[in-house]
Amino acid sequence: MRHTRSFVVGAVLATAGLLTACASGEGTPAAPSGTSAPATSTPAGSPSVPAVPAGPSTAPAAAAPTGSTAAVPARPTTRAKVTSDLSGLRITGIKTGKSVLIDVAGDGVDRFLQAGQGEVDFTGTDRTDSTMMAIYPAAVAAKNRVVIKPPFWNEEVGGGYCVADTAGAALKLENCQDGKASQVWRVALAGDSGLFELHGAYGVIGVRNGRITASGDGDHGLQVLPYAP
Repeated sequence: MRHTRSFVVGAVLATAGLLTACASGEGTPAAPSGTSAPATSTPAGSPSVPAVPAGPSTAPAAAAPTGSTAAVPARPTTRAKVTSDLSGLRITGIKTGKSVLIDVAGDGVDRFLQAGQGEVDFTGTDRTDSTMMAIYPAAVAAKNRVVIKPPFWNEEVGGGYCVADTAGAALKLENCQDGKASQVWRVALAGDSGLFELHGAYGVIGVRNGRITASGDGDHGLQVLPYAP
């Protein structure tokens, strides 16, 4: 009996020792799968590491939808053509682009500026195609500057002929060139009656007996008359 009792007591003591070891944490099993491990705290005084910024996106930009109203660069504008200011010539009755007669005013006779073969002079005595003239602003910045273009001559030969001054007596026709000195005429008022003078590259136009004088003497006062009677 003594042997049996001792064996039972020993077994009980052995079991108690095993339970004591489990309670003290020896041989603790790993956490089961799916259990999150506790976060490790940063020791006090350790510098914090800044977050790294995200890099630029490398994804391609989306294509503009069809029919989008994207701004189109403006086209360079063309500089406006310079023209002379003729507002000071209202008293003369000059209306640009109209068919007129340019007449010598002071001799009491019809002496119209006429385009002939090779020359232009005050030899016209009637309203004909060769005496029909038109006055336009010259392509210069100065005021009261005009060009004189015979409409019929331009229609027959092909546009672009202007009356040009010369160093001699009679004038001539030249191919029009913007701002060319021989083709630009200054209209100067001759009193308050609406008469005017034509000043060319070689001086003022003077007329004697229907012919332009090389010296510029003779009748200077001119007038415009409607071409249509």
